[in-house]
Amino acid sequence: MKVTKEQSSLNKEKILSAASRLYREHGIDGIGIGELAKSAGLTHGSFYRQFPNGKEEFVAAAVSRIFEEYQDFWTTAQTTEDIVRSYVTPKHCQEKQAACPIPTLAADVSRVGGAASEAFSLGVERLLKTLMSKQDGDAGNLSEERAMQVLASITGAMLIAKATHDPVLADKIMTSVINQWCGETADR
Repeated sequence: MKVTKEQSSLNKEKILSAASRLYREHGIDGIGIGELAKSAGLTHGSFYRQFPNGKEEFVAAAVSRIFEEYQDFWTTAQTTEDIVRSYVTPKHCQEKQAACPIPTLAADVSRVGGAASEAFSLGVERLLKTLMSKQDGDAGNLSEERAMQVLASITGAMLIAKATHDPVLADKIMTSVINQWCGETADR
C-alpha cells in the first residue's frame, strides 16, 4: 500500500520526536533504529523510507530537532538571569528526555562527527545568538564572549551535576554557577 505524502511527513515527525526524547535519555548509540521506529509506532523499513541516506542523515536531523525544541526554552526568557535560574536547577539536572542537548549529547556527537557535529554546531550557535539577545542586568545585551562564558559554565555545571553521585556536590556546583551569573557579588 502506497503511503501518502501527508502520512510520510507524519511518520518522519513521529520518528524525529521519538529520537528527540530517546537520544537525550539513552545517547545516540544507546538506542537502535529498530527501537526508535518501534517507539514511534513504525516499522524499520518505514524509517529508511524517511531517511534514505541512512543513520548519519537521521542523526543530524534528530540533533537539529532537539536543538529546535530546546531553543523555545531560551527564547521566552527576558534576561540572562532568567535563563541561568531556570536552566541550572535540580529538576533540570534530573530531567532525561527533555534536557538540554549540550550536556546530554556533546560526547556522543563528538564521537559520531560528520553531519551530526555540523547540526550540533549550528544548534550551539543559535543558542549563543539567543543568549546575546538577552538583557544582562544594566549592561545591556550580552557580548558574544560573555554569551560563550555563560553557555559554557551553565552547560558544564549541568554536565558535572548530572554525572556526580554526590547530590551535595551537585548542588554546590549548580549554586556556584548561579551565584556567578546572578549573585550580588558576581563580577559583571
